Amino acid sequence: MATSREYATSITVTPAELGKMIIAQQTVLDSGKFSTGAADKATIIAGLGGIGATVLGLLFVASAPVSIAAGVAGLALSLYSYGTGGKMEDVLKYGISGMNKILSEINAYGSRYSQFQIKFPFLEYTMQDGTVLRFIQGQGVVERARSGSGWEIIN
Repeated sequence: MATSREYATSITVTPAELGKMIIAQQTVLDSGKFSTGAADKATIIAGLGGIGATVLGLLFVASAPVSIAAGVAGLALSLYSYGTGGKMEDVLKYGISGMNKILSEINAYGSRYSQFQIKFPFLEYTMQDGTVLRFIQGQGVVERARSGSGWEIIN
């Protein structure tokens, strides 16, 4: 079984990177099949293939689609065997909703800012083979934004 921990930490992203993070977590939700324990590794790899290692590393810690797919498959099987796969799907949905809310908020600024520092709540799993996967599990908070004149505190 994987060990888990919850924490909040800040990441720095562009609006485009945050959009890719949403797509990546949605891919894991759609193809992870946590309720059945039978993750579709090929679909996860294909879905994450065009995302980019930097963005994958920000979201999942692991940055290679193959590693993420293998980790998700192991996690899905493990959570299914404990009867908690459906709860994991809820966590992923809450995280996607939270990222979408933040993306809407930062898109309202237009092109005034190029990067945003956002504090998100994460749920992290460390697999028995040492693979670390983490997921955003809720609403984040925009802390700062970078404009041409430097960083500005937003909240």
